[in-house]
Amino acid sequence: MSAQREISSPFAQSPVAAARPPGYPAELEQILSLRDGRSVFVRPVIPADELAFEREWREADPETLYQRFFTPRPKLDAQRLHSLTHVDYRWRLALLAFAEDGRAIGVTRYEGAPDRESAEIAFVVKPEWRRVGLASLLLHLLIEAARVRGISHLVALFLLNNTAMVPLLTKVGFGPPRIDAGVAVAEIRL
Repeated sequence: MSAQREISSPFAQSPVAAARPPGYPAELEQILSLRDGRSVFVRPVIPADELAFEREWREADPETLYQRFFTPRPKLDAQRLHSLTHVDYRWRLALLAFAEDGRAIGVTRYEGAPDRESAEIAFVVKPEWRRVGLASLLLHLLIEAARVRGISHLVALFLLNNTAMVPLLTKVGFGPPRIDAGVAVAEIRL
C-alpha cells in the first residue's frame, strides 16, 4: 500500500484520503505563487467538488461562461455537473485552483479518450484572478500532466473575439491558431 501525500497549507483544500477516488494523483497538489504575491492551491478535481462547481457557475459572469461554452446562458444540468467533477485522471483530467478563503478561482482540464492521440483543453479563471499568471501556471501544469499520462497532442478551441487567448496559448507553446467561422483552433504537440 502506498502512502498518500498530504499538503499542509492554510488553504485546507487537499481532500482527505477517504474523499480521493481511485487513481487520484496527489502528486499534482501544489501551492503556486502568482505575480502579485498571492498564493493559490491547485489540486485535481474530485466528485465532492460538485457543490463548488454549482456555486461558481451560479456566480460566474455571463461573458466568462459565453467565452468558455460558446453559448449564452449554458445550463449546468446533472449530466454536465457529473462530467465536470468525475474524471479518470488519465484521459480526462481537471485541476482546480483555490484562493486562501477556499473559493474555487480557476479550473483547467483536458478531455481525451484512449482511442485518440489528442485531447481538447479548456480553462476558466475568475476575472479578479486574471493577468497575474494563474492561467499560464495552470496550463503549464496541465500540459505536463498530459505529457506524463501519454497524451501526445492538445487542442484549444476558442472564440475569435477572445483576444487574450492567442498570447496566452503562444506563451505556453501552442502554435498559431487556424480560424473557421469565428472559432480559433490552436494546437501543441507534446
